[in-house]
Amino acid sequence: MSMSSSAVFSTDVLLHSGHDASPRRIRGPAPRRECSDRQIRGGNRQTRMPAESSSIRVAVLALEGCVASSVAGPLDVFAMANRLSRDQGGGEPFTTELVAPLAGPVRSFHGLMLGAARVPTPTERFDVVIIPALVGDLEQRVAKRSTTDWLAGQHTRGAKLAAVCAGAFLLAEAGLLEGREATTHWGLARDFATRYPRVALKPELLLVDHGDVLTTGGITACMDLCLHLVAKQVSAELAALCARMLLVEPGRRFPAPDAVHATHRDHGDTAVLRAQEWLEAHLSEPVTLAGAAGAAILGERTLLRRFRKATGDTPLDYVQRLRIEAARRLLETTPRTVEDISQSVGYADTTSFRRRFKARTGLSPGSYRKRFALR
Repeated sequence: MSMSSSAVFSTDVLLHSGHDASPRRIRGPAPRRECSDRQIRGGNRQTRMPAESSSIRVAVLALEGCVASSVAGPLDVFAMANRLSRDQGGGEPFTTELVAPLAGPVRSFHGLMLGAARVPTPTERFDVVIIPALVGDLEQRVAKRSTTDWLAGQHTRGAKLAAVCAGAFLLAEAGLLEGREATTHWGLARDFATRYPRVALKPELLLVDHGDVLTTGGITACMDLCLHLVAKQVSAELAALCARMLLVEPGRRFPAPDAVHATHRDHGDTAVLRAQEWLEAHLSEPVTLAGAAGAAILGERTLLRRFRKATGDTPLDYVQRLRIEAARRLLETTPRTVEDISQSVGYADTTSFRRRFKARTGLSPGSYRKRFALR
């Protein structure tokens, strides 16, 4: 399937598109049905369901090479929300549509053909647009300006844009993440940060919500994303009901691995690589910048500058990543105590280790072990 601009989303009426578009939160029509947590707390208050006339229009975007589950998953969540709403005597809060640059079925990266997608009209506005996860040549996929221009136009007209995993590349390419925090799959973090240096990337987060744009850190996070949207657009109670029916843990967190070996060693700076190897070899010991600089045969200031350029981290940040990742592996695979693990990865103070571990993963060491230990 091709996404050439001559045959895809029309851009005649777009007001905000392209690389030079200033990223900002643009005021548009208010979301149809949005309520705060405060509105659903207390007593046995019934979930407030929108009338059929105020149905929230959701477009799930199907793109060639997308991950099928990141398209089907959102459709299932919103369908479940509608069913549970009906069961409670309410209307159906969501109207969902599968849309695509070209009419007809769309081939996912697995080869599964996704339904019969509709091409939206140039002036059509949705309340929410779900951007799927993408696999394959991202360079080629984000170059399809007709898609990014269409997304920018939807944003201008007030739609919430919600990207699953690598779908964040399309939001960044449309200029909608500049100067803002975002997340994507940890395995894509280095490429994303290189391509979009003005985006504050947080690959350790599962979900980042700015209100008008949302990003997620993995493919299966599409379920968390859509449950989050159900909570924001309708109510937290309905989202919780959906989560129970779908057996998805609300507010779950899956800390991304600190994949320093996969993402920070292919930079081509041999001096920095020597420093990295020295830091890894002395992980359980007190390490200093002077020691790393000696291994690299560089001055301390030169190493600091080159290390940050090559890896995106300072040597200290790099060591912290290594230590926390080592601790995670030990928590997953051994019965060793937290105190013993803390010492073995270079933290003399267990309290400090617990604090740093939770800051990096969102979980205490004990909670992490309960959730992820290999039994």
